[in-house]
Amino acid sequence: MKTIKVAVLAGALFSSLALAAASPLTVVQDYMAAWNAHDSAKAAQYLATDVVYYDAANGTPVKGKDHAEKEVIGAFIKAVPDLRWKMTGKPVYDHDTIAFRWQFSGKNSGEWAGAPATNNAIKFEGVSYITVNNGKITWQGDYYDAKKLDEELKPQAN
Repeated sequence: MKTIKVAVLAGALFSSLALAAASPLTVVQDYMAAWNAHDSAKAAQYLATDVVYYDAANGTPVKGKDHAEKEVIGAFIKAVPDLRWKMTGKPVYDHDTIAFRWQFSGKNSGEWAGAPATNNAIKFEGVSYITVNNGKITWQGDYYDAKKLDEELKPQAN
């Protein structure tokens, strides 16, 4: 019985250490994989309850995990159900903050910010700065060419 208790305690300790030892880069890579799996709930699991999500194109930060899941992640996945978000350069990081260039692509086959789908292909680049504390994203800032995205989202003339 004592051996079982020790084994259970050791397993719990190693599981806790594995979670605590997840590097900020691993957290970000797993977060991006959840986006690419088109699973907003899974992506939101990587966010801290009080996360701040800043999209430079909007200018107003989205505060809180539930709001970020619905208003950012879910909105993007709904608008571009086949989205692909990938790092295009080597990430730079210092302790808890990661910066990286990325490319976002897919087809706008769902409603975007109240506008109907255009069925246009979109592809734009940007940079994200993400802060990770205790295995959770506490701040994300996305900076990209919103004018290019707006052009790609315009309905095509027939």
